[in-house]
Amino acid sequence: MITYYQILGISPDAHQYEVRQAFREKAKSLHPDVNSDLKAHEDFKKINEAYQVLCNQEKRKIYDMRLRNGVPSQKVYYRPGKVKYRAKGDKYAYYDSETDANPGFEKIEKYFDFILFLTLVFAGFFSLIYGLYRLWYEPLEEINPYPGIVMGIIFTALMIYIWKNKNKLSEDN
Repeated sequence: MITYYQILGISPDAHQYEVRQAFREKAKSLHPDVNSDLKAHEDFKKINEAYQVLCNQEKRKIYDMRLRNGVPSQKVYYRPGKVKYRAKGDKYAYYDSETDANPGFEKIEKYFDFILFLTLVFAGFFSLIYGLYRLWYEPLEEINPYPGIVMGIIFTALMIYIWKNKNKLSEDN
């Protein structure tokens, strides 16, 4: 398997400047605007992918760890503390799956999110109901009930919207 370092023609201990220079040199000759060959187009995609990984420090650390551990195609998950496997000198741990890397936290987080959501929706409903109560049954001259009603409607609607679209919102981040 050809590594990203071989694609760009640099050594694994090359600096960011060298990575950038190697990418620019190869991109000048393989760019689709300059070279119309189909193989050149595929090669340009490869050097672009290699550059995207090697120019980002965090991605490069993960890629280097995968190369050292011999698992370049598997996803790598991290967690501090006790680990399943750690190569000598690595700061990161290798796990087979995300559930191995984060045992039990997902379930607790889901319950916590649900309880927090119910609490905030209750606060919105309570604000709405209290504002309506003050408006019709016990109007006080000093207290204006309309901000409570508006706040309750907006807050409750916002919480329900966020809950329905939470997967879509988390994918955007």
